Amino acid sequence: MSLPARIWTFLESRAEEVIAGICVVVMTVLVFLQVVMRYVFSAPMSWSDEIAVYAMLWSVYLSTSWAVRERAHIRVMNLVQMFPGKMSTAMTMFSDLIWFIFAIFLTYQSLLLHLSMWTLPFESPVLGIAQKWPYLCLVFGFGLMTLRLIQVYYRWIRFDEPLMEPRDGEVSIHE
Repeated sequence: MSLPARIWTFLESRAEEVIAGICVVVMTVLVFLQVVMRYVFSAPMSWSDEIAVYAMLWSVYLSTSWAVRERAHIRVMNLVQMFPGKMSTAMTMFSDLIWFIFAIFLTYQSLLLHLSMWTLPFESPVLGIAQKWPYLCLVFGFGLMTLRLIQVYYRWIRFDEPLMEPRDGEVSIHE
């Protein structure tokens, strides 16, 4: 497999979880370090809390995209699964359509927010960095979530991957 193909495969299958995982580790280490510095050495670090917050934001918004890819978002499927297969698929598709429209709206609004931060500069209180960089996570998170919703349906049409978890007693074709 060529290098560009390997890079694409990584981005397509693991990018969100790797970046989100790194962000969680950074956040955890910084919060732990801050607690140790504050309570053991009585020398708190002013910058660690801010970076931990940014790492948490990036982790959360990239994880939304990851959850879409894995079809792992929390859903109330009891009602949907009471209906026959085609009806439950149609209901899932309808709810995903509403979700997709909402995701496009959120992507658009986050892009507007990000563009406004280019014209009205706002800096973080401690680090003094422009807020347009940490808040870019909104554009990436909602944009990737929108793309992953498209990808789920592409894979459903092209490769017959399931839209929903298998019902009780059914076996997934991917096990």
